[in-house]
Amino acid sequence: MSTEEKPAAAPRSLAEALRRRDDASLAALLRSRPDLITPVPTDLTQLATRAGTRASVVRALERLDRFALQTAEALAVAGDPASYGELLGLLAGDDGDPAVAAALPRALGTLREQALVWGGDDVLRLVRTARELLSPSPQHPSPTGLGPSVREAAAGMSPGRIQEVVVAAGLASTHDSVSAVAALSELFADRERMAALLDEAPAESVEVLERLLWGPPYGQVTADPAPRLRWLLDRGLLLPTAPGTVVLPREVALHLRGGRAHRTTEPVPPPVESASTHRPQVVDATAAGQAYTALATVEELLKDWDEGGPAVLRSGGLSVRDLKRTAVALDVPEPAAAFWVELAYAAGLLASDGEEDERYAATPAYDEWRERPAAERWAQLATAWLTATRAPGLVGGRDAKDRALAALGPGLDRSAAPEVRHRVLTLL
Repeated sequence: MSTEEKPAAAPRSLAEALRRRDDASLAALLRSRPDLITPVPTDLTQLATRAGTRASVVRALERLDRFALQTAEALAVAGDPASYGELLGLLAGDDGDPAVAAALPRALGTLREQALVWGGDDVLRLVRTARELLSPSPQHPSPTGLGPSVREAAAGMSPGRIQEVVVAAGLASTHDSVSAVAALSELFADRERMAALLDEAPAESVEVLERLLWGPPYGQVTADPAPRLRWLLDRGLLLPTAPGTVVLPREVALHLRGGRAHRTTEPVPPPVESASTHRPQVVDATAAGQAYTALATVEELLKDWDEGGPAVLRSGGLSVRDLKRTAVALDVPEPAAAFWVELAYAAGLLASDGEEDERYAATPAYDEWRERPAAERWAQLATAWLTATRAPGLVGGRDAKDRALAALGPGLDRSAAPEVRHRVLTLL
């Protein structure tokens, strides 16, 4: 009887992959994604479910460094599952890139640690929610600029039309659409056969492909396409996705890109170059001056609003006109005025008065704040800024429904804002 142990089978789910982790690995996951422990999950199955929710995955993707995110983007357009070699090819291209090859293990380790990727090197799987977020679609183009695969793009084509495309591309007709699409996909992924096909293309047709190469991969055509477009459509190098719309299939784009998912990969962080250096005494003095300016500006703002502040908009927030008036009164640009207004609000020094004719005014806490020493007043403002979930820099922009974002109004909350500020201060 053999005493050799059989190698463990590959995990079949994220939950199973988490069960195989040791305590140190699970602790690293929870440190990197603290939202997963609020509330504390009852077991690893619940932890895996929570790690795959849209909100949690979005937060995790936002925290990744540039190359780790590019690695996730490449996995989203790779096969499912993908091998390490396939992933490396998408990031380094056919010619290879030593910097990418050196950086990929670390980036992949980060994705695994954060439970965004699971499986061994031969069966790498991006969690489904991350794949949905990063995969290309007409509504949400991929950051890579790649379009859908041949299989995805050909889903709406008739069986007869698919067979016509296969034959025009130089392949033998098949008995069904599935095998025909598979044959076309294999042709486009074969470097030698694809090069031979493109050698036959008119120069004008190649120019069309080059215009779509790095995205967006979609283009418009008429009911009677020009010869340069017809040549591409007949051979499946462009595929219809809707009436009047065509797309460059992913496999075709990757061939023309030399296998690269991104135009430029960034495996190494850019160097931080110091523009100038200053003596610590100068830095401390300048910082103290800016702290004093912050206190004086908030006091000036609330003194101006203490008696009859601006009205609250029906939808909430400060009107554009009142923001302009505030900027003039403080002698600062409007974005800076929005920052000071939001800071006073975050510190509890400013709020709506709650009257029928609702207006903004200083709160009772403002009077207490004014009586404190300058250092304590500054600490309260700084703490409020550091922990606030609202992002004043969005004021003046538009929300998803194309509505203007107003200072003190809805739509400015960003749950990741405190963490971003902490990370920036840590880097500094």
